[in-house]
Amino acid sequence: MSTKSRLKRAAIHVTGWGFILLGILGLVLPILQGVLFLLVGLFVLSSVSPWAERLLHRLRNRFPKTSKKFDEAKSMATRVQTRLAARFDHAKSKVRTAHAHVFKRKRGHHSI
Repeated sequence: MSTKSRLKRAAIHVTGWGFILLGILGLVLPILQGVLFLLVGLFVLSSVSPWAERLLHRLRNRFPKTSKKFDEAKSMATRVQTRLAARFDHAKSKVRTAHAHVFKRKRGHHSI
């Protein structure tokens, strides 16, 4: 497994568990939408954890009337994952650019 994929997987775990923690807080605080954040966390984690995917499937089957919340959570999770992927792609291009500049400087230095 490459370093990039390990970092991406770690970021997905941190983000998913962060949303789950917000969801737990939201269950006791009236300001946050606890169920929505819990579902978003599970959707984010479901991309890397089979247990989260199975749990979502069981919840959807057990509570079919809450499908609107599931759809809201899925669209929010998709946006979060898209942002994460964009940040990793942006960081990867910055690293490539930095390596190219260092390589050019080294080549230029040796040719003098």
